[in-house]
Amino acid sequence: MKIGVLSDTHDQGEFIRKAVAYFNSQHVGLVIHCGDWVSPFILHFFQGLEAPLRGVFGNNDGDKFRHLTFKNQWGIDLEYEERFLELEVDNRKIAVFHGDYQGIVDALVLCGKYDAVFHGHTHQKINQHIGKTLSLNPGSLMQETTKTVTQASIAIYDTTENSAFHFSL
Repeated sequence: MKIGVLSDTHDQGEFIRKAVAYFNSQHVGLVIHCGDWVSPFILHFFQGLEAPLRGVFGNNDGDKFRHLTFKNQWGIDLEYEERFLELEVDNRKIAVFHGDYQGIVDALVLCGKYDAVFHGHTHQKINQHIGKTLSLNPGSLMQETTKTVTQASIAIYDTTENSAFHFSL
């Protein structure tokens, strides 16, 4: 299965629409958000996503109650976990954590329990195997975070290969 992965959307509606269109064009079976959705109204931009959406909250998210209210109001197939999500897809064990504590990201990647660890927070793209575990940061939907982080990006993870690629929006 192909899984779309994004993080740190930070109210970037135009880029969320582009990400949704790309994920739909790639026929992903699931989309994972690694946190920092920010304002609850941003869920409106996920309407039209053809795959279920799962995610965690980050360190910069707005009114979580309204996130839950709006997902129901707009009929979005979305399930949240507070800070950590663990799932198994096609016999691949996946951990999802926002990434705001690097020590926790490192521990998840190094523990040997997961085939893949999805994380965000830094806005920097990471696609690296450490042992058997893929460490994947899709980047951010911010067009420019710093002088060295300058493209909005997402990723697609392939459960068959335990590999991923980034796509710039």
